[in-house]
Amino acid sequence: MNAQTILRLALIGTVIAVFTHTRADPDLWGHVRFGHDIAVQHRIPDVDPYSFTSDRAWINHEWLAECVMAIAYRAAGPAGLIALKVLLLAAMAVLIAHGLRTEGVGDRARDLLIGVVVIGTIAQANHVRPQLFSLVMFAALLWLLVTIAGGRTRAAWLVPPLMILWTNVHGGWILGVGVLVLWIAGGLVAGVRRTETIALLAAGAVAIPATLINPYGWRLWTFLHETVGFGRADITDWQPVYRMGAFFVVLWVSLVALAGAAVRRALAAGDVDVRRTTVVLTLAILAFRVNRLLAFLALALVMLMGPALASLLASRRTARGAAASGRLASATAFAVAAALLLGSAYAAAVNVRCVRVEPDGAPEADVTIFALREHASGRMVTWFDWGEYAIWHLGRLRDDASAGQAPAVKVSMDGRRETVYSDARVQEHLRFYFDPPVRRAFLDRWQPDYIWLPRRLPVVPALIGDGWVTLAAGDQSILLGRPGAATRGPSDARSALRCFPGP
Repeated sequence: MNAQTILRLALIGTVIAVFTHTRADPDLWGHVRFGHDIAVQHRIPDVDPYSFTSDRAWINHEWLAECVMAIAYRAAGPAGLIALKVLLLAAMAVLIAHGLRTEGVGDRARDLLIGVVVIGTIAQANHVRPQLFSLVMFAALLWLLVTIAGGRTRAAWLVPPLMILWTNVHGGWILGVGVLVLWIAGGLVAGVRRTETIALLAAGAVAIPATLINPYGWRLWTFLHETVGFGRADITDWQPVYRMGAFFVVLWVSLVALAGAAVRRALAAGDVDVRRTTVVLTLAILAFRVNRLLAFLALALVMLMGPALASLLASRRTARGAAASGRLASATAFAVAAALLLGSAYAAAVNVRCVRVEPDGAPEADVTIFALREHASGRMVTWFDWGEYAIWHLGRLRDDASAGQAPAVKVSMDGRRETVYSDARVQEHLRFYFDPPVRRAFLDRWQPDYIWLPRRLPVVPALIGDGWVTLAAGDQSILLGRPGAATRGPSDARSALRCFPGP
């Protein structure tokens, strides 16, 4: 085994260690809970049993991904979720690597390009969420497109089943449809081979209507038409890159710079591919507006422009001349590889034990424990990011046999947003949180038994002034009971490492 192979194995180990580091997304509690319910009930509910303010039919467009997540959790707990995440990310990387190999990209350049993918997807790779399934589906779509472009037109018939699967795991399928349409249109403009054009047109004609094969049929189309867009100012994932901090800005600029270098290389060689350039340019514009699309930009850049980037890298290496090799270089490579392998193995072993709950990702454990000990029941006004956490701990159904019964606690709001709440309901909550004068009308309408919110919200002091009683409190959260309830002492909550599901 030569030094280059050892180094490649060490780098793979490092990537796995990075992928095993996992934080709990605010929706993780809900994803696992709802997937479990579907598996137990053997049906997909269209009426939400967990909220008392839900005002629309439940369109769970991630139902299949949630079932897989629930199965992984039931099989091995948090380690099962982390293993699922690593498997999905590994599948994504393998698809990209295989696509690059079929296009003639050498080992060293391929390793570097996979490194670009790892960096470009790191924000999504830090969580276990249905969007990971979209990354795999998108990588598979890109792999099919370059495979078809390479002359294997029969692969086009894998596009429809891919889109059916994608439609049932995550709403990102709409991006896949957009890329497929762009690719077909670009091929018509560029005048690609007739057999390829016919195969893609036929596959597209089947794949797009095939997205109707889901539990909701055409209602899923109308749901996405109504809800997908740029107007989500209160959701971090949907913010433009310039509002997300230096890392996201640098990442976008770097990916665009690499795309520009690839286009210049193609222009110099007189071999500009209209389809590849159009797809990457479109994703660059979209990713600038919506930062969650950076991962898709990275995948498209590497798969579609990887050969041009590899050619550019090879030309620069040739200009510098080959590096000298010898026993000292080999010994150094082995030493570095051994250190990386040992370090990554230790990190992965530590990471796989815990899906980390960040201090600001959920209410304090002591506050949750208090609510559990008091057997809280009734209606609870909740903060957007904490609703599914409350559903897991306080609103979960008593046992599998009672799946049709109402939970002990129902929440007012959670991260499912437009899948169960109208925009009017979301805006009503935002006004309650941030505009204290409207609180009385809100409370009169919904008659909650508890209110569980971040202490920093403007409405909290007003509620305490109205007589709502502090049942338990920590540094960041406060649980209030109806006026007249017995006063409880505040919790002495402390920040510590917490693992999903908590408390």
